[in-house]
Amino acid sequence: MKAKLIVFLLVSVLLVPSIVNAGSLGANSLITIPTADTLDSSELNLNYQHFDSLDFVLTSYGLREGVELGAAVISIDGANDDNEVYPMVKVNLFKENNNYQPEVSLGVIDDSLYLVASKSISPYGFRAHVGIADDNEITDKAFVGLSKVLNPVSISTGDNEISIPTTTLMAEYNDQLNLGVDFAFSSGISVNLGVLDMDDFTFGLGFKNRF
Repeated sequence: MKAKLIVFLLVSVLLVPSIVNAGSLGANSLITIPTADTLDSSELNLNYQHFDSLDFVLTSYGLREGVELGAAVISIDGANDDNEVYPMVKVNLFKENNNYQPEVSLGVIDDSLYLVASKSISPYGFRAHVGIADDNEITDKAFVGLSKVLNPVSISTGDNEISIPTTTLMAEYNDQLNLGVDFAFSSGISVNLGVLDMDDFTFGLGFKNRF
């Protein structure tokens, strides 16, 4: 089954026309790079991301365990052309284990093929990501990233209580240094903020649920 899916990915690279560099990659990404993680089976993710003059609307779906399909619409501020649509496919090749084996996934963004590995680093709670791409859809042909999830906490201040949602801190190098933070609420809604090349800001909204 996995061999057939890999063939499908390679054929997709040849058939889908090129458009622009990828931006937001949905729930299982850092700021501009993918990770090896995939959506759970029957899980749906909707995402909006703003990058400078670009707006992305993305949807992705866990077709089955380890197989994620998606598509994104990109709009360029001030452009007269119609919005562009590009497909995304990601297939998990290897599951992470408690030893040295990382999670490994193969994916397609538009006409660019990438391979990415993700591994949790114990006991520090960090997760490392490293990958390569065959084109410039992910800006650079090699990319690395680091993320850390902070569990939700409640802070009491007298008669009031402040709840801080699950927070993910993100750092990546993708031809430039990018930093970001994602806040995931129990309702399935998430909010993210980031800075690109330590200069330009990005922000986004997401929703994830199982259907």
